[in-house]
Amino acid sequence: MLTTTASTSQKPIEFLGFEGCPNTPVLLKRLQKASPRCKIIKVDLMQLKTGDSRLGWGAPTILVDGEDLFGVAPSTDLAVSCRNWSTGLPEISDIKKSLSTRTQ
Repeated sequence: MLTTTASTSQKPIEFLGFEGCPNTPVLLKRLQKASPRCKIIKVDLMQLKTGDSRLGWGAPTILVDGEDLFGVAPSTDLAVSCRNWSTGLPEISDIKKSLSTRTQ
């Protein structure tokens, strides 16, 4: 089950994932290492109601203020899916760099 961690960030960080998506735990660990003091709201996509706009992103996804940390637009499909990271999952340094510009 997904839970919430401690906070010092002004902007909410939502981590979208679900059990069974192999990249979910890997990216979550990288996000936590990249930003150990930020509030991370962990959202289980399988628990969202039909029509929830967050279903437009595949798992795992990091949202800051409702926008994808890496600039990907949501799908209009609104179905639970695993995200295709064509260049591989972001590294801790990639997450830190993106967060530094988005959480100020």
